[in-house]
Amino acid sequence: MSPDGVNIEPAIALSTIRHKDGVAILKLFTREQGIIGCLIREGTKGARRARNLHAPLSMLHLVGLRALKGDLRRFDRADRPLPQQRTLLEVPRSSVAMFLAEVVMRTVEPDAPHPALFDALWRTAEALETEEAFTRLHLSFLVEAVRVQGLQPDAPLVPPPGMGRFNLASAEWESGPPMGDDFLSPTDGTAFLRIQGTEVDVIRSQPIPSDVRNRLVLHHVHYLQLHLSSPKALRSWDVLRTVLAD
Repeated sequence: MSPDGVNIEPAIALSTIRHKDGVAILKLFTREQGIIGCLIREGTKGARRARNLHAPLSMLHLVGLRALKGDLRRFDRADRPLPQQRTLLEVPRSSVAMFLAEVVMRTVEPDAPHPALFDALWRTAEALETEEAFTRLHLSFLVEAVRVQGLQPDAPLVPPPGMGRFNLASAEWESGPPMGDDFLSPTDGTAFLRIQGTEVDVIRSQPIPSDVRNRLVLHHVHYLQLHLSSPKALRSWDVLRTVLAD
């Protein structure tokens, strides 16, 4: 609620899907309602401004959000609480934004509130725009997402004797070879467990080799999807991996 009594709903843009001529569905992650779809017009007047407002990970204040028939909503106006010019114009930053938006889209079930996860993503979007160092922001968000969703595993850091793999589905060490995406080698399993609970600022500042960072990112995405929805491929990952390659 704004000082003048206008209801304002914080939201983060995830993706835009063409609906019909001149109309699209903007997928938004909101704090109170989770992932929702809003009808928006795609007129030629002010088209560039509209695209910028709807770019992945755009931080928005929605005015006049209301329900329509079915599962769709509409809003009167969307304002930016923070200009995100660097995120929009710098390819590495926009690649991180696209990846994080797709992670949320393909991991969080729609129409279910996840306020702590929303707050973590909002802070990450702000940091992506304002901080000079940003190449580990996606990893720090994923680690924080595991924690705020109550999914932090309590397995020992190193495998007990006779255990040859870490099972992401059960969050436990077990015997057998590390075959398939659900199972990590002892080295990768220990790295995954060791970073859990690490403060966000520490992850953002500590040096992590790109190959280790990439494996940690993929393991966290798969872990979250196993526990919150179902595994889905991310189209934006190959772009981000290439853009951030050392």
